Amino acid sequence: MDKAYIKEKIMEMKSWLSEVRRDFHMNPELSEEEFRTHEKIKYYLKEMGIEYLTYEGQNAVVGLIKGDFPGKTVAIRADMDALPIEEKNSVDYKSKKEGVMHACGHDAHITILLGVAKVFSELKTNLHGNIKLLFQPAEETVGGADLMVKSGCMMNPTVDYVIGLHVMPHLECGLIESKHGALNSATDEIIINIKGKSAHGAYPDLGIDGILIAGHVITALQGITSRSVSPLDSVVLTIGKINGGTKNNIIADEVTMSGTLRTINPKTREMVKDKIRNLVEGICTSFGGEGKITINAGYEALINSNSVVDVIINTTEEIFGKEKFILREKPSLGAEDFSYFLNEASGAFYHLGCANHEKNINSPLHTACFDIDEECLPLGVMMHTFISLNLLSN
Repeated sequence: MDKAYIKEKIMEMKSWLSEVRRDFHMNPELSEEEFRTHEKIKYYLKEMGIEYLTYEGQNAVVGLIKGDFPGKTVAIRADMDALPIEEKNSVDYKSKKEGVMHACGHDAHITILLGVAKVFSELKTNLHGNIKLLFQPAEETVGGADLMVKSGCMMNPTVDYVIGLHVMPHLECGLIESKHGALNSATDEIIINIKGKSAHGAYPDLGIDGILIAGHVITALQGITSRSVSPLDSVVLTIGKINGGTKNNIIADEVTMSGTLRTINPKTREMVKDKIRNLVEGICTSFGGEGKITINAGYEALINSNSVVDVIINTTEEIFGKEKFILREKPSLGAEDFSYFLNEASGAFYHLGCANHEKNINSPLHTACFDIDEECLPLGVMMHTFISLNLLSN
């Protein structure tokens, strides 16, 4: 295929991409409520003549572009949900929905994937293989990727490679970033319930102070990450919420606290969870109380396939130049449910620069002033398109 021609066609859709993105941005929808988004995606796919399927009880849409020649299948993912944030940007395309905003760039992800759909719908007569379009709901909450995989999105035809991107405001527009191996951490929710014995605050010897126990537990928990984990490993244990007591002169008989555990190494993840259980139970018992811990598993660590990362590196150099790629040294402790797709096929996740400091577009993700330089939209379409073509030719 003539790559210069494809690049030219992608740049010609620049205004269309901005129009599509702004429509999604003005009409954001929270996780598991992406009903309008779902319908708009189907509308665009129908308009392009692309077949698609949906799953009952989900807002996912899976498009399929079959090439006229046999070959492998590459899946490309875009998440769809917005966040419960009131937008503070003064732009024409500001969110119309009070308290809801695309503050994580998922509107850009949807738009880029629709752009890719547009490209491949016109190239399928020369395409060796298939392109699957994974429009995924609920990335910010329940892990829509896991639900889609369980529904069979990676089958019929079986996906050989899967790729995805995230716009990133720490990168200037035009830059691409990825990493071999682990890119994002696994997450676990930690809930600790401490039971003591109530008594008058003037007679503490008659009670078992749940708040005192909680203080010792919190301090000891930080000793796990600083003394039981190698400094070369990456672990974060944060207690973000604590609740206990009824009155200032009453010994608290119960304290509940919760937090998050972030790990990269699966063995470290299990080791830390075991130590948390033993520590909580042991400290509570030593004070005469009782400790109960619940650990709810979250997303798994996102581990890129090194060979696919190499394709991303080569593709970036091919279309933008060697200086436009940044090889990340350390993983992020942020979560990303793209990991569920990587459990099913070789693939990789990468970051697309969306900042423009000259235009004052540089607010962090998940903030009320987050925005993107829309110049990144055709660049994302190019990356997805050429990575896919390179993978299909492997």
